[in-house]
Amino acid sequence: MSGDLNEVGTGVNLFTAGEVRGTARWFNDTSDVLSIDDDDLEDTIAFVNKGGMTFLSPILPDLRAIVCTAGSRESHLAILSRESDVPCVLAAELGGTVSDGDTVVLDLTDADTARVAVAAGAVTA
Repeated sequence: MSGDLNEVGTGVNLFTAGEVRGTARWFNDTSDVLSIDDDDLEDTIAFVNKGGMTFLSPILPDLRAIVCTAGSRESHLAILSRESDVPCVLAAELGGTVSDGDTVVLDLTDADTARVAVAAGAVTA
């Protein structure tokens, strides 16, 4: 990762996908998914907390990537992410702040550990 990024966390990398860049958006419950009105999600990196895994199913194939604070390689979210070829960080430990609209960079080059970073001073929304 380059010097213009602030690393905010790490997690379990579901599969190697190089560097993935997109716009952060938190999905806290089903209503967040249902409120999407034909949004362009192809640049969206979805962030979800514990218990928020399965409600992403309707939009999962449209997402750039997913970061979840829970889950394992055998979880429902992991299975759906692999089948949809959507990069996914599981059991993420976020020590820094990620806000809606932040430009996020996921370093998914290591087969086991993913690194999550926010672009310094780059809020896109």
